[in-house]
Amino acid sequence: MVLPSSLALSCLALAAAACWLAAAPPAVTGLIRQAQGDVLLTTAAEAGAYYRIDTSADLQSWQGFVTVRSTGSEQVLDTGSSWRGRRYYRAVPLTGSSLFTGDHLATTSGDAVMRAIGHASVAVSWNGKVLYSDPSGTDPLFTGLPPADVVVITHSHGDHFSSTRLTAVLGTAGVVFAPQSVYNSMSTTLKARTTVMANGATATASGMTIRAVPMYNLSNANHPQGTGNGYVITLGGKNLYFSGDTEDIPEMRALTGIDAAFVCMSLPSNMTVDKAADAVRAFRPGMVFPYHYSQGGTVFDTVRFKTLVGTDLEIEVRQRKFY
Repeated sequence: MVLPSSLALSCLALAAAACWLAAAPPAVTGLIRQAQGDVLLTTAAEAGAYYRIDTSADLQSWQGFVTVRSTGSEQVLDTGSSWRGRRYYRAVPLTGSSLFTGDHLATTSGDAVMRAIGHASVAVSWNGKVLYSDPSGTDPLFTGLPPADVVVITHSHGDHFSSTRLTAVLGTAGVVFAPQSVYNSMSTTLKARTTVMANGATATASGMTIRAVPMYNLSNANHPQGTGNGYVITLGGKNLYFSGDTEDIPEMRALTGIDAAFVCMSLPSNMTVDKAADAVRAFRPGMVFPYHYSQGGTVFDTVRFKTLVGTDLEIEVRQRKFY
């Protein structure tokens, strides 16, 4: 359902007695029920304006869903509506500097906002700090993004670790966490800002707890066990999981308490779509973002992934643009 919103009209008495139409506030303008109970929201706002879409079950308590920078009209898919019963939406205008677009996750210290950058690169804004996972890629992908306070690097492959990109995103006080294989290929300057982590190690920075977990291949030697890390990041009582490049390993299936997961699927480096969905159903994150779903010119089927994850376990699959 849509919370009603009206246009604001402003008349200015000028010499010509002209009446101008003021910029309309952002609004949810339409809802279309999709397969599996998803809801496609259509929104409208002045081009360039920032706004947040909130959700509510009772019109009293509202929760951030996603922050958007408008192109004039957007469509946003709510993939968690099918098992939540009655659900209302509203669009809230945002003003200020350093606005950050992406999906919201409520924590005890305000919302974490998770932004897909490209391929395996993700940025998270939380409690005045910014986390990057595997920053790599071209300049336009990172235009306008704030400097990093914390960076985690999963392994040394060029689509996950770029010393040039890492140097560019690091803020003046930013710190890096990486496996030994990445550290070995760093410059002296980057080494001075990096903490080496092996599987099972834990560290803290900027109010976050960083836990390195295994990531490796079972069927080939692309990613040997122990040379790379996945990461579980705890912030404000919530857990984010970044898989890096991995197959359907027992350590991933054994994860518990994951609120948002970024899970890879591509061959030959990672998992098939079916394996990725089966693993996600095993560790049951609250929401999952498929990423790293293109390799060697092949784009893997994230729609099939969503179908295989299903709705019975109430895992919300959020499909965002990484390419």
